[in-house]
Amino acid sequence: MSYLVLARKYRPQRFEDLLGQEHVARTLTNAINMGRVHHAFLFTGARGIGKTSAARILAKALCCARGPTATPCGTCAICQSISSGQSVDVQEIDGASNTGVDDVRALREGVRYLPAEARKKVYIIDEVHMLSTSAFNALLKTLEEPPEHVVFIFATTEVHKIPATIMSRCQRYDFKLLPSKVLADHLTRILTTEKIVFEPDAVRLVAREAAGSVRDGLSLLDQVVAYVGAETLTRDKVAQVLGVADRHLLYQLADKVVARDVAETLRLVADAVDRGVDLMQMARAFLAFLHDLEILTAVSDVEDLIDATAEEAAETKALAGKAGKGLATSLFDRWARAVEDAARSQTPRLLLEMALVDLCNAEPLLPLGDLLDRLEKLEGRLATAGALPARPVAPESRPRGAPPVRQSAPVSAAPAGAAAPSPPPDSDIAEVWRRVRESFGHQPAMAAALDHAEVGGWEGGALTLQFAQKFALDQTGKFKSQVERVLTQITGTATRVELKMSTGKVLPLVRSEVGREAEAAQLDQRQRETEAREHPMIRKAQELFGVAPKEIKTP
Repeated sequence: MSYLVLARKYRPQRFEDLLGQEHVARTLTNAINMGRVHHAFLFTGARGIGKTSAARILAKALCCARGPTATPCGTCAICQSISSGQSVDVQEIDGASNTGVDDVRALREGVRYLPAEARKKVYIIDEVHMLSTSAFNALLKTLEEPPEHVVFIFATTEVHKIPATIMSRCQRYDFKLLPSKVLADHLTRILTTEKIVFEPDAVRLVAREAAGSVRDGLSLLDQVVAYVGAETLTRDKVAQVLGVADRHLLYQLADKVVARDVAETLRLVADAVDRGVDLMQMARAFLAFLHDLEILTAVSDVEDLIDATAEEAAETKALAGKAGKGLATSLFDRWARAVEDAARSQTPRLLLEMALVDLCNAEPLLPLGDLLDRLEKLEGRLATAGALPARPVAPESRPRGAPPVRQSAPVSAAPAGAAAPSPPPDSDIAEVWRRVRESFGHQPAMAAALDHAEVGGWEGGALTLQFAQKFALDQTGKFKSQVERVLTQITGTATRVELKMSTGKVLPLVRSEVGREAEAAQLDQRQRETEAREHPMIRKAQELFGVAPKEIKTP
């Protein structure tokens, strides 16, 4: 007798055998028990996760000699003929080979006749998305109102290609990919049944490589079992026959990158390629490992977030601690770009090797806000220590005709208990405020906030700054003490700073930089509009058509 592959030998025969599709099994079981079975079903999902198997089980449930029942016997003549694919009443049609209108017409002719031996006539159309638009249109009426003895079951991996008119006439069931742990447990049970000696790590590697597909997992298992023969199924042998990078190799690679050991990193890649590991598969697997490394850096409880055993997770978490905060993010970002570029390159190995060199020299990626906060705190400490004094304005930099501004004087020189100083003249206020803004030129965040500040008043030793935007006011509030210190140094007298929102009712003493730029832009806009309206060609057009321009847009 010829060998029966594992995917066919262990095909599900009952709803409870559908691995990872409990939501589908429960709904169909309840529908059959309650007598609420629809006449058209659409099974969608990735390859190898049980769509066709579920369709056959549903057909047996409806046609079983003891049914309709949610638990078909599997022993009656009808169940056995459906399982073997020989039933004349349950037809499995390949949508890729029967795409035309004529094929659908033949189907429509067949649905008129009663089933030969079963209770129902079931049409299972696999890869139904391959039907042509004309074929779908020809099927619409029959699908909406089929004879009572007919049930349609459609299966597809590309549900987005199904017309909405077809989907609206079907009950849709979405099949899920299996988690690696669930698939590994299933493969373990099969190996135990087959009496094959194996290592748990080897089964986990096969399950990961199957990427959630039961059929892919069983096909890969058939391949590696044939390779090892009577020997024990080990992780190294699985990695060798499938040409994949196991997690131990990925851990070593990440460990050398974190240690900035360029030579050992490149040797690991060269040795893996020499052993037959597929370079692009390894690159994608390493990207997934860096993803796990970043997750372990950010989250403490990760059992359901990464595909790893408890021991592997602990090992990777230790590596994450060695890498430190921010480095895993930088490594992932750089390697993701390298994998994408290598997939399109004619020389992927060269590109990936240079990318690994870049990873070895990568620095932690920190949020911009954290960097700015650290920079501002450092500048604050330096200013407090007197390491960043206000720079005096050179005589030639003062506008011609402007009154002189008093030079800085120590705050302690002011006599105790003296009356509040009178404010300087308006021209001096503008000059003082210009110097204050210049003194914060090395602090981008503060300089940007002060660009929105307007001098609303200066009396009683207090300078009032008003803002049109709450964000700029809040930002300035963080540096209020620094502004007061600079003002005191420039004017020679102790000066307070008061912050408030602008009401727009009173003109400020000094306009903000942003306000001046906006006014200048508006003035320029109006001037260009006026020039456009007075242009000879525009005036000629007005005279010719007897209309005036409604709107003028200028660049």
